[in-house]
Amino acid sequence: MNVDAPDSVPDAPKAPKAGSGVPDTSRCFPSPRSALGLYAILTVALTWPLALHLGDRLPEGNNDLWQNYWNFSWWKVALVERNVSPYATDLIYQPGPVSLAVHTHSPANTLGWLPVAVLGGESMALNLALLFGFLMSAWGTYFLARELVGDNRAGFIAGLVAAFTAQHFEQSLEHLNLASYQAMPFFLFFLVRLLRQGGWRYAILTGIFFGLNALYSWHNGLLIVPAAGALVLTAAWRPLRARASLLKDLAISATVSALLAAPFLLPLLASMARGERFQKAPVSKGIDALFLFVPPQHHAFLGSFSQTLYERWRTYSSVGFTCYLGVVGLALALVACLPRQALRTDMGREEVQPDRLASRRLWGGLFLGYLLLACGRNLTVAGATFPIPMPFSVLSSFPLFETLRVANRFVIPAALALSVLVAWGGKRLLAQGLPLGCCRLSRGGLLTLLSLLVALDMAWVPFPTRELPRPPWLAALEQAPSGLLLNVPGGHRARGALDLYLQTLHRRPLVGGYTSVLPEAMRERVATLPFLQMALEGRPQVNADVASSLKQVLDRLPVRVVAVHRDRERELLVRLRAQHAGSPRQRLYNPEKGMPAARLEATRATLRNLWGDPFYADAKTELFARP
Repeated sequence: MNVDAPDSVPDAPKAPKAGSGVPDTSRCFPSPRSALGLYAILTVALTWPLALHLGDRLPEGNNDLWQNYWNFSWWKVALVERNVSPYATDLIYQPGPVSLAVHTHSPANTLGWLPVAVLGGESMALNLALLFGFLMSAWGTYFLARELVGDNRAGFIAGLVAAFTAQHFEQSLEHLNLASYQAMPFFLFFLVRLLRQGGWRYAILTGIFFGLNALYSWHNGLLIVPAAGALVLTAAWRPLRARASLLKDLAISATVSALLAAPFLLPLLASMARGERFQKAPVSKGIDALFLFVPPQHHAFLGSFSQTLYERWRTYSSVGFTCYLGVVGLALALVACLPRQALRTDMGREEVQPDRLASRRLWGGLFLGYLLLACGRNLTVAGATFPIPMPFSVLSSFPLFETLRVANRFVIPAALALSVLVAWGGKRLLAQGLPLGCCRLSRGGLLTLLSLLVALDMAWVPFPTRELPRPPWLAALEQAPSGLLLNVPGGHRARGALDLYLQTLHRRPLVGGYTSVLPEAMRERVATLPFLQMALEGRPQVNADVASSLKQVLDRLPVRVVAVHRDRERELLVRLRAQHAGSPRQRLYNPEKGMPAARLEATRATLRNLWGDPFYADAKTELFARP
C-alpha cells in the first residue's frame, strides 16, 4: 500500500495545496520511511525497558491487563488447539456453557498477533501489540497532518503529540483494546483523501481502516464518529465535487467496513437479540480539567513534583484519569490559532487558508468538543465537581453511544485533533524561524529542537513493568485430579483477573472468572450460594456460617480442587497498600480483593475436616483435593 502517492487515482482532482504562501514540502525530510524509522526509535526509547522484556514482563497494570492476556491464550486454544469459535468457552464460570459474545476480545489484536502468541507466547504478543500501537499511531498521524498542513516536518511533530500522550501511556498499562487506536489517524487520513478526491481506492481504504478501528475496540469505532461526521458535513456543505459521487464513495466505505466487521459483530448482535446483557452500569469517570496541565506521576522529570497533586485530587484510581496533553503541544496549538497578521512566512506573505477540511477552526472545534466530552456528565476541577451539565450527558443518551460509559476515553481523539493544530503551529514556526541572539536557528535545527521538546514533555520513562507471576503451587497442581478449580478468595468480576492469568498456565476450568459483562447464570449462582459471595465478591457483611455454606458449594458444584490463597488475606493487603502509599504500585494491593483472616482460617479448617490435609502447602497457598 503506497500511501505516499496522493494523485495516483486516474482523472481524480488533485488535493489542494496546504498553504499557497509556503513551498510544497511533501518530499522533504522526514519522508514517510525516515519518519517511520524515527518513530520506531522513539517508541522503544519512550517505553524503555519494555523492549528488553517482551517475553518475561508486562506493563504494570492490574485487572484488565490479565483479561487481555487471557484473550490471547483463549483464542490460541480455541482456534489452534480445538478449532472452535472463541465466542464461547468452558474454562470460566463453570459448570455450564458460557457465551463470550459480549466480552471484549479486540479481534484485530488477538487474531492479528495470534502467530506471535503461538510461537512466542502471550506476553510477547501483547507487548508487541502495544509497541505497534504507539508506532503506527504516530505514523498515521504523520500522514493525516501532512495531508492537511502540507509539511512533512510539521506532520512529524504532530505524530509525536498524538501517539505519546499521557492518556495513551496509561491506557497501555491495562487496556490493550483502547490503547490500540492506530487505525484512527489512518481512517481520517483516507477519509480526507476520499472527500477531496474521491475514487474507489480511497473509498475502500477508508472503509478498511474504520473497520479495523472498530475491531481493535468497538468503543474506538464510536469515539471517532463525531470527527468523521464533522468532516463529512463540512465537505458536503459546499462540496469539492458532486454530492452524488461523494455519497456513492461513502456508501462503498460503509459497505467495506460492514463486511470487515461482520464476522466479529454478528455474535454480539445475536446475543443482544437473545436478550443477553451487553452493557455495564454507568460510571462517573470523566477527566479533571486541572490535570490536562499536570504531568503524570510516571513522568521522567516532573513526576515527583506532580505526585502531591495526584494524591490530593485524584478521584479514582483506575487507568484513564491521567490526561496531560503537554505544555509544548498546547503552546504549538496556540501558535496555530494566532491571527495571520501575528506571524508571516519567510517569503513575506501571509499564510493562505487551504480548503475547509484543513481549517484550524474545524480542528480546534473538534479538539474542544472532545475535551468537553471527556469531562463527563459534570465539570470537575481540582477534585471539586460542579453542577454544570456537560455534552457527555447528551451524547450518552443516543443509541449505541450509551455504551460509552467512561468519558475519559474521549481524550484520545482530542489528542488526535490537537495534533493537527500542533502541525499548523509547527509549520508556522518552521516557516518563521527562531531567532537565537544574533543568529537564526535553521529549519532542521528547529525541527530537532521541537521534536525533542515534545518527546521530553511526554517522557514516561522508565515505562512501568511487572514480572509474570510463576507461583510454585502450579507445579503441584499438575499432579491433582483434573476438574473444576475454586480459588478462595477469587472473583467473578475484576477480582478474578489474576486467576485468569494463572489459568493460562494450569489450564483448569474455574468457578470464577472475569469477562466484560457477567453472565446471568453466574450472577444467579452467586446469589444463591452465600460462600461464593464471601469468596468471589468479598462481602464481609454476608451473615452465613463458613463451614455450612462451603459444604453447600462443594455439594452443588463439581469442584475437584480448592486453592486457598493466604497471601490474599484482607488485613495483609491493607498493610501492603499502606506500605506503597503515594506510589503508583499502591493500586496493585486492593483489600477489596481479599478475604478477612478469620473467614480464611475457617475455610482452611472446613476443608481439612471435609477433605483432609492439603496435598500442597507453602506460606502463601494451600491446595485441597476432593477425596
